[in-house]
Amino acid sequence: METLTLTELARRMGRRWVTLLAGAGAGLALGLATHIVLPTRYEAVAVLRIDGPDPARIDMAAEEALASSRRVTAEARDALGEPGLSIRELEDAVSATTVKESRVLQVSYAADDPRRAARAADAVANAYLAVRAVDARRLGGRAASTAEVIDPARTPTAPLGPGRPTSALGGLALGLLLAAPVSARPTARTRAGRAS
Repeated sequence: METLTLTELARRMGRRWVTLLAGAGAGLALGLATHIVLPTRYEAVAVLRIDGPDPARIDMAAEEALASSRRVTAEARDALGEPGLSIRELEDAVSATTVKESRVLQVSYAADDPRRAARAADAVANAYLAVRAVDARRLGGRAASTAEVIDPARTPTAPLGPGRPTSALGGLALGLLLAAPVSARPTARTRAGRAS
C-alpha cells in the first residue's frame, strides 16, 4: 500500500485540478437539480390546549389519535371544499403531536402551497373540535375535557427541508469528495519515477 505525504498528495491533486473542477461542477449541478426536482413542501401548525377538571386523567395519546383519525380528516375535507382532495391525501399530510409533558396538541399539515397548508391545518383543528363536540353530545353533553385552539396556523414563510444554497453546497461537497480520490491516484510519470 502506498503512503503519501500531504505535499505529494497536494501535488498530485494539483496536477489534476480539472478532475476536481469537473467533480465540483457535477456535484453542484446535481445538488441544484435535486432541489428543483423534489417537490417543495410547506408545513403549517395549529396549536390546541386540552383542559379538564382533572388534568392527570387526560389521555393525550388518545387526543393525538383522534386529531389524525379518519373521522376528523373526513370532516376537514368537507370543510375545505376541495373535491379533488381525498381523505387518504389528507391523512398523509396531517400529523398530530403533543408538546412534551403538556396538554398542548400541535396539528400539522404539509402541502405544496403555504396558504393551503395553513388553511388545511386550521380545518383539521376545527374538525377535531367538531368531532369532540359530537362525542360529548353522545355522552349526554358531559365531556371529560375541553379543547380550544390557542394559536391558529400561520402561513409558513420557508419550505421544509434544505433550501437552494444548502442543496448546492451539499452537491458541491459531494462532487469534491468523489473527485478527490480520482485526482490523488498516481500518474504514469509518478509510477515510472518510483520504478527507476
